[in-house]
Amino acid sequence: MTDLLYIGQWQGFYQYGPEYGEYIEGEEAEFRLFIEEFREGEFKGRAIDWDGFGAGGEVSEVQGFIEDGFISLTKKYSRSYIIDEWGNHLEEDKEGHTVVYEGVFDIKSNCFVGTWEIATDLEHTQDLTLQHVVGGTWSMHRHPD
Repeated sequence: MTDLLYIGQWQGFYQYGPEYGEYIEGEEAEFRLFIEEFREGEFKGRAIDWDGFGAGGEVSEVQGFIEDGFISLTKKYSRSYIIDEWGNHLEEDKEGHTVVYEGVFDIKSNCFVGTWEIATDLEHTQDLTLQHVVGGTWSMHRHPD
């Protein structure tokens, strides 16, 4: 089933989960994934987020794999944005963040569907790491060229 994924352009959408608050939950944003290398189930490329909080054409580095219809990928950004529960931009963090996407290929809709999450360390000690996790759902299909 690795033939489900191809080098080229993919169109995706992500939705914000309940951790973002009632004004943002369910909001949808569009991204484009450009797979530039694909070999033996592993791929690399870049993504552009067209919509979303803190987005507006920001490019992220993408790395992932596909196996038996299961897909996993990370989008690594060069900076992070902190927003409040109403979607207001509060500040920009110089250090980027990573978004983890996991999903499966849905034959009925002919696209990948799944969940995404961002985990941020709030406190880190020798014995304990306290994280804040936000996430949502996503889908992606081959962009019609």
